[in-house]
Amino acid sequence: MKKWASMILILVLSCSVFGLAVKAEGETTGLTKFIKNADGTYGYNASTPVYYYNGSTEQVQIPTTYTQPKEQFKSSWVATIANLNFGKVGTEADFRAQYQTVLNDFESWNMNAVIFQVRPLLDAYYPSALNPWSEFIATGTQGKDPGYDPLAIMVEETHKRGMEYHAWFNPYRVTNTKLTTQSILNKIGATKEEALAMTVPEQIAAWNKAGILADNNYAVQHPESVLRFDEKLFLNPGIPEVQDYVAATIEEVVMNYDVDAIHFDDYFYPYRITVDGKNVLFGDQQEDATTFAKYGIPKGYPDTKAGIDDWRRDNITTLIDKVKQTIDTHNQTKQTAVQFGISPFGIWEHKANNPLGSNTPTGSSQSYSQSIFADTYQWIKDEKVDYMVPQIYWSFDQGAAPYGDLARWWNNAAEGTHVQIYVGHANYKHLGNGGWEAAWMNPEEIPNQMRFNQQLANVFGSVLFSYNDIKKSNLATIPDAQKPVNQAKNESIDLLQQTYFQLPALIPSKPWLAHQQIAAPQNVKQTSDTLSWTDTTANKARYYIVYKGSGTAEQIAANSANIVARIWAGGTTTFSQPITEAGTYVVTALDAASNESLPVIAQIPGGDITISYQDETGAEIAESQVLTGNIDENFEVPILEIEGYTTTQTAISGIFTDQAQAFTITYTKDPEEVAPEEPETPIVDPTTPELEPKPEVKPTPTQPSQAPEVKETLTELDKAPVATKVSKKDDLPATGDETSNQLIVMGLITTLVGILLLLRWKRKQA
Repeated sequence: MKKWASMILILVLSCSVFGLAVKAEGETTGLTKFIKNADGTYGYNASTPVYYYNGSTEQVQIPTTYTQPKEQFKSSWVATIANLNFGKVGTEADFRAQYQTVLNDFESWNMNAVIFQVRPLLDAYYPSALNPWSEFIATGTQGKDPGYDPLAIMVEETHKRGMEYHAWFNPYRVTNTKLTTQSILNKIGATKEEALAMTVPEQIAAWNKAGILADNNYAVQHPESVLRFDEKLFLNPGIPEVQDYVAATIEEVVMNYDVDAIHFDDYFYPYRITVDGKNVLFGDQQEDATTFAKYGIPKGYPDTKAGIDDWRRDNITTLIDKVKQTIDTHNQTKQTAVQFGISPFGIWEHKANNPLGSNTPTGSSQSYSQSIFADTYQWIKDEKVDYMVPQIYWSFDQGAAPYGDLARWWNNAAEGTHVQIYVGHANYKHLGNGGWEAAWMNPEEIPNQMRFNQQLANVFGSVLFSYNDIKKSNLATIPDAQKPVNQAKNESIDLLQQTYFQLPALIPSKPWLAHQQIAAPQNVKQTSDTLSWTDTTANKARYYIVYKGSGTAEQIAANSANIVARIWAGGTTTFSQPITEAGTYVVTALDAASNESLPVIAQIPGGDITISYQDETGAEIAESQVLTGNIDENFEVPILEIEGYTTTQTAISGIFTDQAQAFTITYTKDPEEVAPEEPETPIVDPTTPELEPKPEVKPTPTQPSQAPEVKETLTELDKAPVATKVSKKDDLPATGDETSNQLIVMGLITTLVGILLLLRWKRKQA
């Protein structure tokens, strides 16, 4: 019977799963191309399907609904290079105010992490022994101390908001302004021709003299370690000392600041550029040939195009290994969980060049070969990073780099690893490309991408580029010609905030970074206006998540819609959170790797239960007891054993309510025990001589009519005064006691015999 029941259950579950699969398949719709119509309006062209890539016959399918997962990385990049997203400020107060605005915006989007660029060049948004102060903080002069620590402020304030802080570094970039830019020429006092004729060391010296590069800039101190391409300077990735310097920069930050992650962008070796309509690649002018001869050839790399490409890739991979080792060592030593994430260019390699590549044309850029030389695919397979944020900055219908095929490629690359993929979305293209690329006039482009990502098991989040583009444009101040693209951006923001960023979510957990199991918070209590709990210092909780909902603790904590707050632990063990609504609250703990504890439902204290112990008169015979507990918890009234009293009361039990309760246990006084009297024992003088037993007196047979006469003989002993004594059963008999006892026994026998004879005589007379 049990076997048949099991088979039926399996069949029912199988049908249910099949039904869900069919339902999920039915909840997608084929994507069609978004176009500009002849009348100037925009819309989907139902007759033009969008395929995964050129030559594909598989139409992109977009789920019709969006379901918010409980764990999802949600962020945006805050770029400081050239003050792109964060302006210069004169005072610490101004810096704090501007950063609070950033946090307010992130909070309004329900984002759970901030990615902030703390090293846009070889500089720092923090006091450093290795890098000069960034020129983009306050004064515009590299190396100028602003008088406060921006990174310390940002980390502290970000954590207070319950968000992670990801410190964003550019590892190699020395300058971002072209050498022949007029403002630079003015500062160094050179013509364009004079500037272009400078060697790299000469350019560095001129820029240092002009105050553009600080004296303690690594490039100024080591000009031999710098390369130039497209009139910009960057550190030479092929020099081991450069790799060590970058790793030391990371070590300085993780040692001195409680950052949640180290984040690299896509700038390694330079991108290709176009000059006079032709592609120009780094290396075409033998820029690093000397370095290759010194470090590459001795290691066995062939002096060929393929050999130098392999060497460049290995240089970048070696840097990644050194940084990862630095972070891993810190995590093990300090028991932290600092993550390592990289945001690479969205195309690794083309399938025409490598069978592992994506279905992208060879005319598009790539990062594995020809430029950048970042082997991100292998970094994922080797789990050198904790997360990867590929910049898939294209639309679904972009033939050079179709979003659908690339998102699916990155998802597949992470298969079988613990590396989490967060997609980088190009919000900036509504303004940048909307004027000529119809797809970016579509407010649904990025919402479609986020719905599409639901089908990809290894995609765990979205990052929007950039911070400026998650803020609406004021159309009233926009020129008419620019209003359509700004309107598309604004409508996209509305869609994203109303659906895709409407609910909070937890950072995806990374159990491989944990050092111990996270325990649940303790003593979770709820009053009408406060939620409180405690924890231990040994638990290593980093955040606490507060939920409000209905059902069991597990059911409430399973739904991200129930998340009310994310509370920073802050090194304390006692917590109090104001609440304004009644309901069932649940609290969990998160460790630094975002692993969540078991949920604990908040207990509401019930009314006290008072137990009184009284006798029949109502007098208290024992101290009253007070029981405390939480509403709906069971209680049992203790029935005390009180000496001298007895009660017939049986056990009393019940549950705590919101009302006080009282119970009285009545006892009856036990009757006093009366000890049995013992016969008096005469006191015998041990000097008195022992008497002989008296002869028995028998009636005379010849005088039957007379009653027998009992003659009493009193001795001096009989006449002696008698003293009573209550002996204890433990007393031993004193000397002389035995003789007295014998006399008493003989007297009793004699009396009894006399009574029997008298009774017998009376019967004869009758």
